[in-house]
Amino acid sequence: MMLSSDDSQEDTRVLDSEVGLDISHSLDGSSDAESLQISVDQNPSEHFPVTPSRSSTMALPLTYRIRSQQVESAFTQEKQRMGTPPKSPLRLGSPIMPNSASTTPMHLPIELTDLRFTPRRLDFMGGAGLPDPTLGLVDEPQTEEPCLTETHIPTRKTNDAPLPTHQSRQILHKMVEIDAHLLTAEEVQLKFETDLERGLSVAQVRVRQQREGQNMLALKQGRHPLFNYFMSMMEGFGPLLWGSAVLCFIAYAVAFNQPGDTYNLALGILLVVVNILMGSFGYYQERKSSQLMDVLKQVIPAACVVTRDGADFEADTKDLVSGDIVHLLTGTKVPADVRVISSNDAKVDNSLLTGESEPQPLSATCTDQNPFETRNLAFFGTMIVEGSATGVVIATANRTVTGRLVALVNDSKPKPAPLQLEINAFARVIVVMALTIGVIIVVSWAAWLRTSYPGFLSVAALLVTVVSVMVACLPDGMPLSVIVTMTLIAKHMLGLKVLVKTLPAIETLGSSTVILTDKTGTLTENRMRASNLYLGGEFITAKSVVDGDHANDPVVKQVQLVSVLCSSAVLDAHENVIGDASETALLKFYMECSAGDGVADVEQARKQFRKVDEIPFSSKNKWQVSLHVDEATQEQHLLMKGAPERVLDRCTHIMNKEGAIVPLDSFQLDQISRAIYELANKGERVLGMCSRLMHSSELSYRHSPSEGTSTSPDHNPLMEQMSAMIFLALVSLSDPVRTSVPPAIAMCTAASIRVIMVTGDHAATASAIAVQAGILSSSSADNMVVQGVDIPTLSDDDWARILSRDSPNAVFARTTPLDKLLIVQKAQALGHTVTMLGDGVNDAPALKEAHLGVAMGTGGSDVAREAAGMLLMDNNFASLIRGVEQGRLLFENIKKVIIYLLPAGSFSEITPVIANIFFGFPLPLSSFLMIVICLCTDVLPSLSLVYEPGESDIMRRRPREAKTERLVDLRLVLSAYLYGGVLESIVGFLNYFLVMAHYGLAPGDLVFAFSAWGQEGFHNLTVAQQTEALNSAQTAFFVGLTIMQFFNLQMVRTRRMSIFSHKINWRTFAAIVIDMGIVLFICLAGPVNQVFNTAPIPWYCWLIPIPCGIAMLAIDEIRKAIIRKRPAGVL
Repeated sequence: MMLSSDDSQEDTRVLDSEVGLDISHSLDGSSDAESLQISVDQNPSEHFPVTPSRSSTMALPLTYRIRSQQVESAFTQEKQRMGTPPKSPLRLGSPIMPNSASTTPMHLPIELTDLRFTPRRLDFMGGAGLPDPTLGLVDEPQTEEPCLTETHIPTRKTNDAPLPTHQSRQILHKMVEIDAHLLTAEEVQLKFETDLERGLSVAQVRVRQQREGQNMLALKQGRHPLFNYFMSMMEGFGPLLWGSAVLCFIAYAVAFNQPGDTYNLALGILLVVVNILMGSFGYYQERKSSQLMDVLKQVIPAACVVTRDGADFEADTKDLVSGDIVHLLTGTKVPADVRVISSNDAKVDNSLLTGESEPQPLSATCTDQNPFETRNLAFFGTMIVEGSATGVVIATANRTVTGRLVALVNDSKPKPAPLQLEINAFARVIVVMALTIGVIIVVSWAAWLRTSYPGFLSVAALLVTVVSVMVACLPDGMPLSVIVTMTLIAKHMLGLKVLVKTLPAIETLGSSTVILTDKTGTLTENRMRASNLYLGGEFITAKSVVDGDHANDPVVKQVQLVSVLCSSAVLDAHENVIGDASETALLKFYMECSAGDGVADVEQARKQFRKVDEIPFSSKNKWQVSLHVDEATQEQHLLMKGAPERVLDRCTHIMNKEGAIVPLDSFQLDQISRAIYELANKGERVLGMCSRLMHSSELSYRHSPSEGTSTSPDHNPLMEQMSAMIFLALVSLSDPVRTSVPPAIAMCTAASIRVIMVTGDHAATASAIAVQAGILSSSSADNMVVQGVDIPTLSDDDWARILSRDSPNAVFARTTPLDKLLIVQKAQALGHTVTMLGDGVNDAPALKEAHLGVAMGTGGSDVAREAAGMLLMDNNFASLIRGVEQGRLLFENIKKVIIYLLPAGSFSEITPVIANIFFGFPLPLSSFLMIVICLCTDVLPSLSLVYEPGESDIMRRRPREAKTERLVDLRLVLSAYLYGGVLESIVGFLNYFLVMAHYGLAPGDLVFAFSAWGQEGFHNLTVAQQTEALNSAQTAFFVGLTIMQFFNLQMVRTRRMSIFSHKINWRTFAAIVIDMGIVLFICLAGPVNQVFNTAPIPWYCWLIPIPCGIAMLAIDEIRKAIIRKRPAGVL
């Protein structure tokens, strides 16, 4: 074995939690290589290559042969044989061999994922790659398939001081200032001035309550609802709409009692109504997104048991102070941060705080310098799921870890959604354009029109004209179309089990370039179930057993009996299984295998095989054993299940597939060990099962049914009988990946969205699930698995490589809340639009920091749900990906609405005013008809675009570049103004001039007419004839624009694909029919003609727009064909 490092000479501790190994070596700084190898006895060619973190190129092949029944003694003897560790590295290939007397070697693969080469030490943690039933995970196994290569992480940055290994956790450690876990019980007692037996005195409690305050989270007060309502009307197009409305009212006041003054009043009122409706709707949609205070109050348990003045009693949680002695009972939440001083097999569920998927044992002993890894701390808000414990309160209220995390959430300012930024940018463009045109008009009037044509525009008329132009720049129907689009898509997404809390979040999801996702319950089903069995020398699936394919196999029958009998799981009144994850999965497996009623079969089996004694599972033993009496034969069956290596240590025989009992030889042990490794490397929890038929003479006691069972292993007669057991099988349990997840991940890959798993679980479990889900490749050497302890050591180049858009997907394991927050910030700094999925309190800061936080709708933390902008109601990652498509569709449809509205609703309304002001033409389009276009004929077609289905390639495109692909970009401006707008204006002016020609007026007669128009005798026309001609010409201009918009509506339905290959949207045709009825009514209805100065038009004015519209469609089809071939072009 050779150990070498480029760091200074320092002791390195090698820990094996399964076998109690504790061997110390030294690192020699003279060696440049970083390598490690333990030779394989009798077969040195068999290795499992793995590349550890911080290793640049060197693969570390590592296997080890030891005796199965003398694991601890073999390593102990080897430690004694080696003596004092040498100061220079051992030579490559130097074997560490077990006792030469070993006769039954067992091939145990030793994991390497947690090999950490750091400037301070080399940690070899975990066991021999074997699963721990207590933790429900495998301590980082590795194999050739899948190839999971951890990313190379430099030990220090250039010109930087060395970074400590656990700096990421030390950052959070420093933030919450926890060191109580490092102190002895006596030191804790001194520091907090308490008595571990009697607790605090009442006087001490009173003083500390005055000093520390109540044990309640101090949260920022929310803004007043009226202020929120006001702000909702000032978002997006709000300021632009209010400004336009004010200008309309000013124009109305200036032109009071003049012709057309009511048009500005009507437009102003409509703009106010639209803005109030938009603000009210937005406020109603988002009013529940800021209820963090009420939710967090529910996190704090109402009462807890404390010891004060030597007496135990129930006290209000809010009255707790530091130094209080609290008792943590099963099913209760931890009321504050607690230093454990005693534990009775207590386990705590830290998942909401640390992301750990399995309950963790509590003990009075410090097991890790990292406060989030040690077992002698319990944190506020976590749940005691088993046993009980007693501890000292070390922090209350906002001084707890949860309180600090909540402070991070409260202090962070919400980031505006990308769509909100785009709308604001578009509004600024419209404002700049309107102001520019207004200034040009005023300057032209002052420098030219006022002197050359003094009777053309008075000051009042100039103001009205400027206001009209500025309002015309705004596509008035667009704000309503945008809010309706988002609302309808949000409603559709709710049908997809995605609840949208803030409407702009829909587009944020669609523009995401990186999705950071948790593992448990999101990618997986969040329920353990039997997955595979290894028995009789072969693998079979649990499904095949359930299907009855192995109903007659004697080994399978024995496995089923162990599953139902050697179990503490029970059925409640509703026939639900109550128990821990492993036992629940095994009992459900037995019920599924049942040919009849599963519940009845469980009761029948337990009645026939009466339990007379048992030793329950404990984290120390890592096995469970029970004794049963067959009521029919009076035979006694000793059944056992637990960690495979612990079970194998007590077995001397094995039951083969035919049911025969044969000796357990070295070959079979080797095969079993390889099976363990193979199952564990899939991220599955592996349990071993064995049994033995006992004779009554073997036990020195006999239980009667009334005597009950023994629950303590101490002096239990069963301990003496747990030998010469018969090995039955390995049973693997897994939290399976949802069947919908791999296709969803594939969709993300096709859509160029990077999916990165960020979890608090161990790297092996996370990596195995990532491979099954499709996040990591099963064979690629480019897979990146980054441990949380390595995150602080990453340089900017490392972050760029890990988070680059073109890099493969990655996994971050064993992460803390600040790790997750840092990952989000680094991704944002690299230009990513980040969507973060999480369900715990530990996820809340990252959820709030990300562009979009997505929380789980069921289970998880209310804090996370309130920090998020979107909820997955079914906790299914695939639902989110369907939401991505809807988000992209939202952005595309909003662009389509803009492209549709700008030609007629903006550009073609400005050109008539420009023709009137600068060229003297009689106004080609009246203010009333402008209003009709903006708020009537354009509204229904634009709303029909809301229902436009996505183009077939929408999920094969790369996410939009937030800095370059804008809502309104050069391509859109060219399409809307210089193409659609120009063509529509040409058709409108063509109709206008044809009608004027019908009255004997050529274009040359109208140019620079200015104030001459409207004078009696203008080109031999009376004032009445001029009015009739202008009314008809303006109506013809309006008809030309409206019909051209019908073709524009079909043209904008796709941005890239041909409309002939796109799905038909019948709503667009319905909108056209309704609009056509409105146009006919305006043109032909006599009362409308009289009141609003419209008139019938010649028949040919109805026909001219049709061929022009067809030509516009044809040219655009050519443009789309060019785009499909050259996507990067300006077209």
